[in-house]
Amino acid sequence: METGFGWTGKILRVDLTERKSSIESTQTYAERFIGGIGIGLKIFWDEVSPDVGSMDPENRLILAPGPLTGTLAPASGRFELISKSPRSYPKETVTRSGMGGSWGPELKFAGYDALVIQGRSEEWVNLWICDDRVEIRNAKEYVGEDTYSTQIRLRKELDPSAKILCIGPAGENLSRLAVILSDSSFVSGRSGFGAVMGSKNLKAVAVRGTKPLKIFDPDRLIEVSKRVRYLSANNPMREWTTRVLKLEDQKQFVNMYRKKNTACFSCPVPCFAYLDVPDAGESTAHCASYYYYSAATQFYGHTLERDQAVSDSYVWANRLGLDTFEFRQMIRFLGDLYKKGLIKPQKDLPFDKIGSREFIQKLLHLVAKRESIGDILAEGCARTADRINGGWEFCSKYFPAYGAAEHGAIRKYPGVALLWALDSRCPIIDQHPYLRLSESYQTQPQPYTLTLERAKAISNKVFGSDVAIDHTTFSYKPEAIVYAQNRSAVINVLVLCDWVYPIIHSHVAKDRMGDTSLESQLLGAVTGHDLTEKELNEVGERIWNLGRAMMVREGRTRDGDTLHESYFTKRDGEQAISKPDFEQAKTVYYQLRGWDKSRGWPTSRKLHEIGLSDIARDLEKEGISI
Repeated sequence: METGFGWTGKILRVDLTERKSSIESTQTYAERFIGGIGIGLKIFWDEVSPDVGSMDPENRLILAPGPLTGTLAPASGRFELISKSPRSYPKETVTRSGMGGSWGPELKFAGYDALVIQGRSEEWVNLWICDDRVEIRNAKEYVGEDTYSTQIRLRKELDPSAKILCIGPAGENLSRLAVILSDSSFVSGRSGFGAVMGSKNLKAVAVRGTKPLKIFDPDRLIEVSKRVRYLSANNPMREWTTRVLKLEDQKQFVNMYRKKNTACFSCPVPCFAYLDVPDAGESTAHCASYYYYSAATQFYGHTLERDQAVSDSYVWANRLGLDTFEFRQMIRFLGDLYKKGLIKPQKDLPFDKIGSREFIQKLLHLVAKRESIGDILAEGCARTADRINGGWEFCSKYFPAYGAAEHGAIRKYPGVALLWALDSRCPIIDQHPYLRLSESYQTQPQPYTLTLERAKAISNKVFGSDVAIDHTTFSYKPEAIVYAQNRSAVINVLVLCDWVYPIIHSHVAKDRMGDTSLESQLLGAVTGHDLTEKELNEVGERIWNLGRAMMVREGRTRDGDTLHESYFTKRDGEQAISKPDFEQAKTVYYQLRGWDKSRGWPTSRKLHEIGLSDIARDLEKEGISI
């Protein structure tokens, strides 16, 4: 696959130990893996031993846009991050995370399809990439700075137009909850990659690019992009909050303080809202602040003080470089432990005011700086529960699979339960192609919902059966999940946003049908490589199998594809997941994938069939073959 259009043709590698950089060809990877997580996973497979830890110098941190990143293609402002995750539980594993904003496009404009960071600097450094110039600069004076101050200072030092991603004190102190942040709230959060940057003594990566991207067919790209924007017109932020937020007070919180909306590079869906809460300052929120909101209201009631706690907490988490999603569960978890006497009163954490502005701010600072109880909590709630006698009695309510955050859809939707059990991290992105249709129909449809009849028709077209959206059974869920995982991989190699793609249904279309071929059309217009939708789905299958092979090499088996045991019993009036049905659905899933059903491993035959013969040979050399 020629990389003359869409791709820049170059991958930048920076070795912090040797303090040097080098250039490699994208061509090596583009034919089979395209970009994004495809390139990242293959580099990891080739270069990093499975016994390398997330904080080891040998670990890689790969930041990879795709061929559509930085183009006119709608929602193409994202890039993928791939590394060994300190966040994954019960053991560290190679996984991915995504980030929106403008940093990914800027890396493309500088002339690179990916950035590979390896080694560990002896001193704190910043990385400065300005087109062909690559500098490793001393960052001693930046240590201790929050993410906002770091970016402001760096733009003054380097270039006012530079795009910057960085870590805060949490990353410097190697908290497993540390994020990498760009601007005020574009975040790679769920996989703890801020701690990976911190382990390499890398404070920030600044990029400035001035090179144009070559587009194969600009006129066609314009036409396809118009089609995307038309069909996705049903998804503006104001309607998104109305449809997705479950509680009226959450909707009121967002709409009361919203000043305006903003979006990532080239995106028609402005899903970030600028909120201005009196006496709390401005914050930019996507959905994370709603999680704080739920935690604060549980303990503190519905008042202006609660709203100030939410807004402040969101801003301070971003400044300190901490993942906002886990703190909703952490506050509840701590409340449960405290009520049961499993943790003692803390002089530096006012448990009598749990959920308040004061409590949340102090909790954030303690975790970011690993002080007092924050040193344990910086390991994440799952690992904290391991260290507290009786901790899992409560933690299991919030962390169902490998330390991921609570998700109510696991019990409600059998397909989502499978997704959470089968992934290397919480599958928030992977579940969107499935949940976008599964959550959209109502008995009394509103403007942004579907009739059951119409939802079934779309399910038949997309998943192959209307049973895929029947949530009383595991029947046909494995088929739907295979589709969702493959399409998620497609999105993450191009790289596009999962909030927009695939467009399974559209409320502006008379028949409500979307157009799931748009990603392949965009790829053809940008690069000149006209892969059909089926061929692009096969690329997604290849990427998913490569990721699974990575997990197998790290020791994953069928037994590890599960949820916490609490999900298989009734709780608080919620239905239990039938374990026999769950296990049978896993068997069907493995068979659909062409994997060994007793171990959950891809077979050599399957890997050869989908263009991964080299992966099959490597596994055989390591004594892992079927």
